[in-house]
Amino acid sequence: MKQLLMLFGFLLVNQFVNAQNKLEFNSIGSLFNYAENHSFSIKTGEQQVLLAKWQKISAQAGLVNFRMQTSFSLTDNVKLPITYFPAEAFGGEPGTFKEVTTGQQFMGNFNFAPQIDIINPISWTKLKSAKINTELTDINNLIVKKALFESISAGYYNIVSLKEQIEISQKNLFTADTLQSIMQNKYTEGIVRQQDLNDATINKLSLEDKLTQLEISLNQQYYALKVLCDIPQNEELTITENVNYNQPFSIGLQTNNQLEHKSSLLKADLAKEDLRENRLAQYPTVSIVAYDGWQQNSKNEFFDSNSNWVNSQYIGLRLSMPFPDISRFTLTKSAKINKTISELDAEHAKHENDIANIQLVLDYQKAYSQFKTANQIYLLKEENYQMASNQFNASILSSDKLLIAFDDMLASRLNYSASLSNLLYTKSKIEINNSIQ
Repeated sequence: MKQLLMLFGFLLVNQFVNAQNKLEFNSIGSLFNYAENHSFSIKTGEQQVLLAKWQKISAQAGLVNFRMQTSFSLTDNVKLPITYFPAEAFGGEPGTFKEVTTGQQFMGNFNFAPQIDIINPISWTKLKSAKINTELTDINNLIVKKALFESISAGYYNIVSLKEQIEISQKNLFTADTLQSIMQNKYTEGIVRQQDLNDATINKLSLEDKLTQLEISLNQQYYALKVLCDIPQNEELTITENVNYNQPFSIGLQTNNQLEHKSSLLKADLAKEDLRENRLAQYPTVSIVAYDGWQQNSKNEFFDSNSNWVNSQYIGLRLSMPFPDISRFTLTKSAKINKTISELDAEHAKHENDIANIQLVLDYQKAYSQFKTANQIYLLKEENYQMASNQFNASILSSDKLLIAFDDMLASRLNYSASLSNLLYTKSKIEINNSIQ
């Protein structure tokens, strides 16, 4: 009884573990939600946004650029310096000098030197650049997310199509096996040639190989999808969406995603601020400076209780003017050229972005046309095969013509499935571009 309970418990635990390691998705939207919560690319983007915000905060604090230089020192003047004073001051002969040791052996200093910039042109440009960089990071993260979702969509619909193509191939493999058996019987009866039997066998072997290749491709797509969504390798991934061939044409389907153009405009703004920073670097900086310090001198020891700490203070304005040099001049010229290049890139990006949006719509229209044509071709090929099969059974059609009709029918059916996958993918890309912008 105890062993039965242990076995039952083990089965429950094993079932729970298997359930934990299995992921099923019945729609592309559910897979997008998983990727958004687990993808390392998206998580990295979130950290980049956080980093950009802190850089912005740093730039805001840099407007006044408050600095507090604090120092504390203890100096033991082991050998004090000698100063020469006129000897007559000490009762000596005029024109002669007396060596006098000056200073105290033990010196202590403790001081604060705060400084606040009240006019600092460069800090203004750095703040503007930080704000632009924050926006650019947001836009670039959306671009990464859009590209990720498009790749996920491609893999998802490839899996949907491959699963159906495997089912179709398995069903037709039974038909190919039946044809091979019929040829074998007819060959035994002396009705068909060895060549006809060989052709039927080759047809079956080719279909078996195609089925193997489809199964390998399906596994490859599953692994690729795991990488895109950052699904652990020990997790079992399954796509369970049912194939729906009832796909009406979406009239007026359009997109106007301008993420790439927005990114290029922000890069141009950054280049503009870089030029402004190099120019303003040649302007003076005005700062409020102050000093508050204490000094103690003693000939006996550090922190001598018989010696007082002497306080000194000052406050004032400081004007810092950079000296013009060739390095700053070349940096300014380079920044100006980079600004011109970035503006040209922005114009080109706008053109590319508009063309890409138009291309997405044309791809959808093309995919839908191919889908409808593939359907018509499949129906005709299927009809041809049925007629060829009837004619072969009536001994009025050769076996090679029957096998050709079978191969054409199967190829058109697989192409019909692939065209549906392509149609759903192109439509999904438009939806992605409309939702992420």
